[in-house]
Amino acid sequence: MRFGRLERRGLLLGLTGAQVGLVGVALVTVVAAGVAAGPAGILLGAPVWAAALAWALVPVGGRPLVEVLPTVAGWATRRLTRSHRDLAAPDAAAVPETLDLPGLPSRLHVTADDHGAAMLRCGRGPGAPVTLVAEVCGRGFLLESSAAQDRRVAAWGRLLGSLCQLPDVVGAQVLHRAIPAAGQEIRQWWSGQVSPQSPWAERIVADLVEDTRTDTRLQLLVAVAVRPRRADLIAARTALSESFDAAELDLVSWLTPGQIAALVRTAYDPASATRPLASSGAQIGRSRPMGVAEQWSHARSDSAFHATYWVSEWPRAATHASFLRPLLFGAGVQRTFTLLARPLPPGKSLREIRRARAEQVADASTRARVGRVEEEAHRAAAAELTRREEDLIAGHGDLRFTGLLAVSAPMLDELAEACASIETAAAQAGCELRRLVGQQVQAYAVASLPLGRGLW
Repeated sequence: MRFGRLERRGLLLGLTGAQVGLVGVALVTVVAAGVAAGPAGILLGAPVWAAALAWALVPVGGRPLVEVLPTVAGWATRRLTRSHRDLAAPDAAAVPETLDLPGLPSRLHVTADDHGAAMLRCGRGPGAPVTLVAEVCGRGFLLESSAAQDRRVAAWGRLLGSLCQLPDVVGAQVLHRAIPAAGQEIRQWWSGQVSPQSPWAERIVADLVEDTRTDTRLQLLVAVAVRPRRADLIAARTALSESFDAAELDLVSWLTPGQIAALVRTAYDPASATRPLASSGAQIGRSRPMGVAEQWSHARSDSAFHATYWVSEWPRAATHASFLRPLLFGAGVQRTFTLLARPLPPGKSLREIRRARAEQVADASTRARVGRVEEEAHRAAAAELTRREEDLIAGHGDLRFTGLLAVSAPMLDELAEACASIETAAAQAGCELRRLVGQQVQAYAVASLPLGRGLW
């Protein structure tokens, strides 16, 4: 399989509207100062036009300064107003079925349908999308042959494509969690497998299992956000249940409100996952973190530090179906990988493709006039647009993907080691990661909670 480049569209020669505006301000300042006072005026106006050019053209973390400004301004505002720290009030009365989490724009409402499955709503008003969350498990994907893996990937693609055919689906999310566990499950499983007349090898293994205090539990969740009409929820759940089997995934269960509460608790307090009562669920109103503190490059909650990354580039060379294995199954790191998919209507996708193609033609004409040579990146972008248009005409859906990766550790130095390990694993997978500085609390909420959609 092969992935396209990150789409970067601009108004002129790859520059965004804000960049073009700042360059225009710099040119107008230079011309006006030169006409009014000659070279001396240009020198006197240097602070203005130089600052405008710097804001427009100087890159910071792969983005121009003008695009980084909103993030920096928001971070500075939170620091000045001391809203970068959020502390819970233990004596405050809990609101039933409601959860107020740092980083979310509004309260998270969790209710149950007639079958006991949880329905999540993050937003105000009756039109806010409702999210359904299912826990699924695979059937030994990594142990299959390359042909079988490709077949399952194609089946998963058909599952995502079917979501595009449902008109009321707002978004979908795949959430893969690697969290600590108390070791109780593996001991219970082994006690059911061993026989009373065990050979010496089984007794040695039994002793090792009995000494297990913690292990890592892998959990795979699929969340789908739909517009809130009862028939749509039923149709979405029925369609998903049927699609899971077609994609060779086993549906474990639809998560209940108690399981959602336990998920939130373990996301912000990973140490609670090793406690005996952590898996039994809790009240929604009591599952929020006791405290969250935001720093520039990480966040801290009850028992852990967190760092959240954005997958800015997927493998551009041809790769195999299990290319994410180093990221998902690396040992010794608590992590949550989230893949957000936002379906686009075919008509809107075609309009975007045609608009982007027109911009490419205009940029090519401008480059020819100024004598710039066409780069391979421009040809690759044009080929990617052609491929997307061919897929749409052939009847396939168009999805916008966003990959997020949250890393957690109990201490800050351990977080640095875990982040270094994850960055190495990302390089092995052919992915490029960027830490979402200045917005870690919001990014962690999106990456670790099954909301079914992004918040940006």
